[in-house]
Amino acid sequence: MEAAKKRPREEEEDSQDPAAKQRVRPQNSNAPETTATPASVSQNTPSGATPPTGAPSSSGHQQQRPNQGQHPNPAHPSQPYRSSKLEHAFFGIEVMDDVVKAIGDFLLQYCNQPNVEIEAKLGVIIDNNTRQRLELPVRNEVVLTPNSPYLRYRFVSDMTLILYKHTYEVDQFFQGPGGKVRVTKDQKTNKVIENGIVKKERIANLDVYSPRNAFDFRVSVNVEIPESAPSGTPQFERNKDRISYRLNNFKIDLTQVKSGNASNGNNQPHNYSQMRQPSSNQQDLTHELEIEFIHPEELIRERDIRTNGGARPDRFYEVVGRFVNNIRGLIIQGNPPPHQHQQQHPQQRLG
Repeated sequence: MEAAKKRPREEEEDSQDPAAKQRVRPQNSNAPETTATPASVSQNTPSGATPPTGAPSSSGHQQQRPNQGQHPNPAHPSQPYRSSKLEHAFFGIEVMDDVVKAIGDFLLQYCNQPNVEIEAKLGVIIDNNTRQRLELPVRNEVVLTPNSPYLRYRFVSDMTLILYKHTYEVDQFFQGPGGKVRVTKDQKTNKVIENGIVKKERIANLDVYSPRNAFDFRVSVNVEIPESAPSGTPQFERNKDRISYRLNNFKIDLTQVKSGNASNGNNQPHNYSQMRQPSSNQQDLTHELEIEFIHPEELIRERDIRTNGGARPDRFYEVVGRFVNNIRGLIIQGNPPPHQHQQQHPQQRLG
């Protein structure tokens, strides 16, 4: 009877801890000592399931499993844990997209003038030596150095034929004292459209090579100076069938252009007809896609704030980033299906 009685020390522990923690040790003497309470075991063990190794059974004896003595494997959830917040960068800054930064620096340099036009055109960059689409040993977007002596190329703003609703305009070009003057008329009424008489001066271009996609793009800064109506006979005409889409401060123009003068001539690449539909007449037929700022003064204002150290100076590059992402979105939409892309890509390298 004396053996059945608890020692005074045990009675003291029971009175202090109603949960009566039980300290157990696996058979492997090297395994760490574990502590389990009956309450936690009963809560975590499903009804009818075998209690975990080291937990007491209803008879008070430890249950043993075949792998007892080994360290138990940690529980594996059905899905890996994902933090709701991503870690910050080491230096507390987010590095800007390199292509966006290069285009932003380009626009920062050239967009600070009145009557400015900022646009991007989709097309292909043609190597003047091979007369095929440019091929560089790169995998992602690359901003090309303007007027580089090491690379002779040209940008051709022509695309595959697409179906869209047409609006009809005609551009007439006159030779003025300070250069060519463009007069744009509505083909149906033969009236000059609003702000339709301008002299366009090209300021600078920046070409972006995009080997992962079917098209490259060119960012251009031009100045359109209002002019009075010229006299005489136009030197040539361009008939444009155009539809425009507007979203916030951006306008997308889809244009089919017929011109009496071939824009590519003998410099057209050998296989370029694969990217164009043949014209039904002797006029040169091209299809252009461009996106431009409706109100370029927004970008000019952000440029001035950045230059003068105003509030949120990085907003200039945020606006440029929206511009570039819209261009990229258009390019992705213009990519052929994967099986067609695999068939067409090798043909672009034929000489």
